[in-house]
Amino acid sequence: MASFAVSRLFAVTSLLAASTAASQQADSARLKVAAATAAGPEQYEPVFDELSRMKPRADSVATVRNVSLRRDAIQLQLADGNLFLATPVAGRTIALIFVGQGSVKFAPPLAIERHEVRRFLGDSVLSSPIAAAVLVFTDSTWSELKRQATFGPGGDVGRAADALHDALGRLVDGRDVLQPTLISAVMNAETNGFFYVHVKREHGEDLMFELDPRDDEPVALLRSGREGNKIQIVSEFRLAGDSAGGATASPESHADLRPDSYRIEASIPKGLGFSANTTLRLTARRDGVRWVPLNLLSELQVDTVSDETGAPLTFYRTKKSPALWVRFATPARAGEARWVHVAYHGDAIGYTSIVEQMTRWWPMWLSSQLHASLDRWYYVKSSYDWFPRYGAQPADVDLTFHTSQRYRLASIGRLVDSYTTGDMVTTHWTTERPADQVCFSVGELSEFKIADPRIPPVTVHSNDEAHHQLDRFFLTLEDKLGASLWVARLLSRQSPEQEVGGDVANSLAFFTRVYGKPLFERYYAAEIPFDYGQAFPGLIYLPVWTFQAMGDSGYDQILRAHEVAHQWWGIGVEPATYRDHWLSEGFAEFSGWWYMQLVLGDNPKFFKHLEHWRKEIRARRNEAAPIGIGTRAAYQNDRDYTLTTYYKGGWVLQMLRNMMLDFRTMKEDAFADMMQDFYTEYRGKRATTQDFQRVVERHIGLPMGWFFDEWVNGTAIPTYVLAWRADTAVNKSYALHLRIRQQDVPADFVMPVPVRVELAGGGHAFVRVNVRGPQTELELRLPEEPKEVELNPLQSVLAEVKSEEWE
Repeated sequence: MASFAVSRLFAVTSLLAASTAASQQADSARLKVAAATAAGPEQYEPVFDELSRMKPRADSVATVRNVSLRRDAIQLQLADGNLFLATPVAGRTIALIFVGQGSVKFAPPLAIERHEVRRFLGDSVLSSPIAAAVLVFTDSTWSELKRQATFGPGGDVGRAADALHDALGRLVDGRDVLQPTLISAVMNAETNGFFYVHVKREHGEDLMFELDPRDDEPVALLRSGREGNKIQIVSEFRLAGDSAGGATASPESHADLRPDSYRIEASIPKGLGFSANTTLRLTARRDGVRWVPLNLLSELQVDTVSDETGAPLTFYRTKKSPALWVRFATPARAGEARWVHVAYHGDAIGYTSIVEQMTRWWPMWLSSQLHASLDRWYYVKSSYDWFPRYGAQPADVDLTFHTSQRYRLASIGRLVDSYTTGDMVTTHWTTERPADQVCFSVGELSEFKIADPRIPPVTVHSNDEAHHQLDRFFLTLEDKLGASLWVARLLSRQSPEQEVGGDVANSLAFFTRVYGKPLFERYYAAEIPFDYGQAFPGLIYLPVWTFQAMGDSGYDQILRAHEVAHQWWGIGVEPATYRDHWLSEGFAEFSGWWYMQLVLGDNPKFFKHLEHWRKEIRARRNEAAPIGIGTRAAYQNDRDYTLTTYYKGGWVLQMLRNMMLDFRTMKEDAFADMMQDFYTEYRGKRATTQDFQRVVERHIGLPMGWFFDEWVNGTAIPTYVLAWRADTAVNKSYALHLRIRQQDVPADFVMPVPVRVELAGGGHAFVRVNVRGPQTELELRLPEEPKEVELNPLQSVLAEVKSEEWE
């Protein structure tokens, strides 16, 4: 395309023999700009500077009236005002600023998204008058508007400059552009359909609307961020006519490139210095890809970037950003594979001391008496970008580590080779299937191996020496402060790695029995110095406190089993989209509850955990997002995200479990069969909530859309008020009259709720009542006098239950 433009321009120029020298110089300058634009810029930083410093142009202003722009559900009306061009970026116009009278309308097609708009902005459909709008685009917007307006000098740029300044404040963060599709289009000189408008409403906060064709859900309404974020998604959905269906394609399939493989070779010598070389194999999905955005932990320094021949490649990197931009020597063609080799070093391995953390803010008189030796812990600072990666798509990964003999290392993948040379141990690991969760553990760790015929081999890595130091610290603290129960509870038990390893092995065996065979042939459980766990393919992080301070509440069993369960839910079956994240975290949390209940044989502890989370979920029901909003909820309120995705998600499975429970035998085979069927069907694949719903319907034999609408896409939590009375009936039988009032939910809310009836003869009976609407009444015939009636036994429904006298 560029060579054709050049030859055509020279041909025309040669025919204009009468042109002046000034005219020829102007043509030559335009030719250079056109050629450079077609090939894309050579450097990142000048383009970023142009974008982040855009200004409205006083020499390019148009008066506009009744100009309309529509992008799917986004409708922008420029009724009367001035339209300013912004200064160009990389030789092209990508922004316009409107000042005047206009309006914006936004109508989400999905009920869950209308609910979110109402929750944030007070109405489910947005229609607002606006005083200014900043349009940023790499689609046809400029072509559309310049046909409808004539631009020339004139107009005060003051209000336009203020509006543009506010818009850039939400588009740029430090040296990063927050809309990757925008900056990618500019760097690769493409028109990719991106549209973004920042509107200043006459009443209310500024809002942003976006159509991002590279996103799986391209249409979005945004606002200024909370929880430390620049922006926050209010509503997001697919384009009109694009069915949500049950597709399990990767959400990143719209990206310019596909990562095929990563080959990583890392050295971790004594002292935990870190250096590595990573080779990425990337395949272009379209023609013309030149600039590649990678992510690499900001604390790592890039030494060199080169191609498969060793020729250096241009790259851009700042100190405080994980962004690493790499420029191919020539644009890639669709289907063409390119290799990028990155050499880097730096602080990928962190160090911490729990004693130091605990005593940092203690008064001097106390900390000076302790004279405690510090415990030493090492950890990987980032499980995501400790190596340069393109997006989060799965790829084949080959890892080689050279580590000092004083450290133990465990990695994802299958260990295919290990040997020692001098002080260094070399291990070689390869993934058995494409992976998107890639990490390792390393440190001064002890090793405990488990061989159990029920499961693959398990190796537990624990920091025994650090636990000895922690015990000495707590004993010293107890001595200085006197006897203290809370200090005694922090002392580690003898051989905690065996107790932790026992739960890892037993939960692996339990989940294998109820769900099916896991994906991998060996598992590692490694201790980390934090209060959370994390799971990777075949590798499980477990927090220090589940080794150090084990309690008797059942929490430790839940936590360990939760992380093990991710080998089935999250890794074995991956959530297809961000909306389906509860299929990972909610399923793993329920699995932890289930394991704890059965391994401890302690129903009261199990029900106590359910009751605790029931109260928490109910207390936040009017503020928290529904489960179906997925990881978006974390950007609104991280606590609410955890509460709904983990704990309400677990409660959804508990409700299905008891809905399928055989009350005559108290067997739950039907539920276990359903879960195993779902795992078997999607093992090693991605699954959506709709996929899970279809499996549930197949096993229950009824449509279950109502259930998922209420509990996954909705936030209502019912309150049931029970009243009952018993009358003597014919043939020495009894008539039990039940009345259940339903509150705090929509009028059409329905749920089968179990009722347990204790009989005078010592027996009991169960019945399920379909509670629908404000009040449900029914009569049951019983052979004996009912002495007690319990609504919602066995924590079967996430609900508040009350009772009242029959009147």
